[in-house]
Amino acid sequence: MSSIDVLGARIRDRLSLDWLTPSQLAVWEALHRFEGPPHRVISVYGAEGTGKTFLGWLLEREGYSTYGKWSERPQPVLPRLTLDNARSRRDATRELRPLVDGLGIRQIILLSRTRVDEPFLPAFELRVTSEDMEHFKANLFRHLRISLPDGNYHNYTIALTMLG
Repeated sequence: MSSIDVLGARIRDRLSLDWLTPSQLAVWEALHRFEGPPHRVISVYGAEGTGKTFLGWLLEREGYSTYGKWSERPQPVLPRLTLDNARSRRDATRELRPLVDGLGIRQIILLSRTRVDEPFLPAFELRVTSEDMEHFKANLFRHLRISLPDGNYHNYTIALTMLG
C-alpha cells in the first residue's frame, strides 16, 4: 500500500462535513438541491485530485448514498448510489436511468473526470482554488496533525504526494 493510500485511509477514517472545502461544499449543496426524481442521474466531474472520491466517501458516511466503483456496481443500501470512475458517454448514462427504478433507489450520482455528454443531465464541476487548498491544509493539521509543505499545489493528490 502506498503512502498516499495510507494517508487516504486515515482521512477517510476521520471524515466529517467540516473537511469539505468551499468548492466541495458548493457541490454538496447542489447535490442536495437536485435530489431524486426527475433527476435520476447526476454528474459530478473534475480533474484528478479535485475531491470527487472524497465527496463520494462523505456521501456514504453521512448516510446519503452508497459509494462504489463504476466497474463493481455495488448493491445500494442507501437511497442513492454513487459510482466513482464513471464513464462519461451518453449511452452509458442512459442505460442507468432504468436502473434507478430497478434498484428501488432515488438517484445515481456519477463521479468522473469529464462532464457526462448529456445536455439535460445536472452536472457539477469540482475545482481546487487557492482558498480550497488553504482549507485542506488546515484540515490536515486540525484532524491529523500533518503540516503540508509550502507550495503551489493545483490538486489534493499532488499535495498528498509531497507528504510521501
